[in-house]
Amino acid sequence: MVNVTRRSFLELSGGAAAVAAGLGLAGCGNSNSGSGNNNGAQNTGAEPQSGSPATTPLDQLPLPEKDKTYDNPQPRDNIQQGGTLTLPASEVGPNWNVFSTEGNTATMQELWSWYMPSTITTDATITAYTPDPNFITSLSSSMDSGKEVVTVDFNENAHFNDGTPIDYRALQAVWTVCNGTNDAYTPASTDGYDKVESIEPGSSDKEAILTFSDPVYPYEPIVSSLLHPDAANPDAWNSWNNNPHPEWGAGPFTVDSVDNTQVTFKPNPEWWGDAPMLDTVQYKQMDAQATYNAFKNGEVDTTGFAASGSQEMLSNFEGMDDTTIRRGNSLGIACIEVNTEHGMLQDINVRKAFWQCIDPATIRSVIWQGVNWDEDTPGSLLVPYWADGYEDNRPDDIKNLNSAEDRTNAAKQTLEDAGYTQNDSGIYEKDGQPVTFGFTTFGDSNTVKNRSAAIQKMAKDAGMDVEIDSHPSSDFSKVLASGNWDVCLFRWVSVPAYVWNAPQLYGSTSASNFTHTGDADLDKELEKIITISDKGDQRKALNDAEKKCMQSYAFLPLFSGPDVIVTKAKLANWGPALFESTDYKNVGFQK
Repeated sequence: MVNVTRRSFLELSGGAAAVAAGLGLAGCGNSNSGSGNNNGAQNTGAEPQSGSPATTPLDQLPLPEKDKTYDNPQPRDNIQQGGTLTLPASEVGPNWNVFSTEGNTATMQELWSWYMPSTITTDATITAYTPDPNFITSLSSSMDSGKEVVTVDFNENAHFNDGTPIDYRALQAVWTVCNGTNDAYTPASTDGYDKVESIEPGSSDKEAILTFSDPVYPYEPIVSSLLHPDAANPDAWNSWNNNPHPEWGAGPFTVDSVDNTQVTFKPNPEWWGDAPMLDTVQYKQMDAQATYNAFKNGEVDTTGFAASGSQEMLSNFEGMDDTTIRRGNSLGIACIEVNTEHGMLQDINVRKAFWQCIDPATIRSVIWQGVNWDEDTPGSLLVPYWADGYEDNRPDDIKNLNSAEDRTNAAKQTLEDAGYTQNDSGIYEKDGQPVTFGFTTFGDSNTVKNRSAAIQKMAKDAGMDVEIDSHPSSDFSKVLASGNWDVCLFRWVSVPAYVWNAPQLYGSTSASNFTHTGDADLDKELEKIITISDKGDQRKALNDAEKKCMQSYAFLPLFSGPDVIVTKAKLANWGPALFESTDYKNVGFQK
């Protein structure tokens, strides 16, 4: 399954684990043509869905097609029964509560999905939302007295691992923690749940009746997540640190053992559906280079999902037998976000100048030098640039800058027009305060270091002093949630209900708006998007609102890149798959 509603964030480690990804932005305008990538990349044919052999030269890697998955899709009959899958993770906890802001990372979403219930499946391009019959046997929507009413019938066999039935209370619990009315909870997103008026039993507890104060389009994501009723207690909200609560889980796997460095999943004896193919799934916490070495030594079966696919990463595996490189179009959008409550960054002119000075073509060349990949600059944090409804929503005075010289000159002019003057060191200052701020990074890869150095130099050339603040990958969620940073580069990962996510990312009171920008009037515009039934009108409203949000110059979309994973060749049903739900019980090794 995938997280259908909440957009999760990833660190920007530049290389390895399923957690991390950061990519670069192109200075010319975007296009959404072709496969959505590759300006000047070699035409080497389409990538096989099983991936490319690691013996393929990196500058000749074939390119993914726009709508295809690259997860070696195989039916259960082609999968071996048994075996252990060992995977890397940039972090294991500490906060296992993915409904919370701190726990809402892509890594924790992945770990959560192995043992927690998810009731709605999607295909790669979201042509439909389909209930998983193991959880929901019937799902429908109707209007009653002018209000939308959704009816959910749960599978009679569905239950949590402690024996508690999965019924209307499992939806009621999610609504309780995510509707935004109780300060005891700090949900990563209230999108959709703030439109629910009530959740009550129908003809039995196994039937849930959801009544909406305003209609929600699409409505299916609202019922995609379940939560054990006990987990909705305010005290329980804070009980997830280093505790995954396997007794509150439900699905083909459950947690066997866990500490802050690794977690092991095993088949769940309480599961009522088809048995999983794997005997054991284990995640081990490790940074980028450790992951590369572990894969080469046979200690892990994949490198984890990365969002760079850089030469630094992929060159580790060149020539390896029985190894494939799987690259798909990315769900992620790497961005720099600016903490507008800190120092000189409170001034919109400083933020604008910083965005203007960054040359994304240079960043892109750092990441993909020597690898057959290129792309246009993403202009949205909400809609992937290859998806329907995409528009470039960056301000005109950003996207019309086409060269490094133009960018540097524009940034200097912005500061000078705002009353800043250069001191003897060439740094702009105003009222004795120099334009100095920190740039927080995560991970130990050279790609991260080189990318950071490039951004630092661009800022210096424009008269701004940027100091690199480096942290290990394992500190990502803790540091980001703390707010103790000035500027941070990370990646937002799209979910099927991405048309909902504007309030989460841009809402002035959202815990996931790390920039602290926005206002009440814009909040109303953002909140209206989910209530628009016509898809075309809904997408237009989303793009119009995002254009206004980006006028804060606090959100800098940089790049998307491919989603990349290096795996053992026979690993099946695991890899970049766009919006297609992962069926965890069918992950395994091909016969």
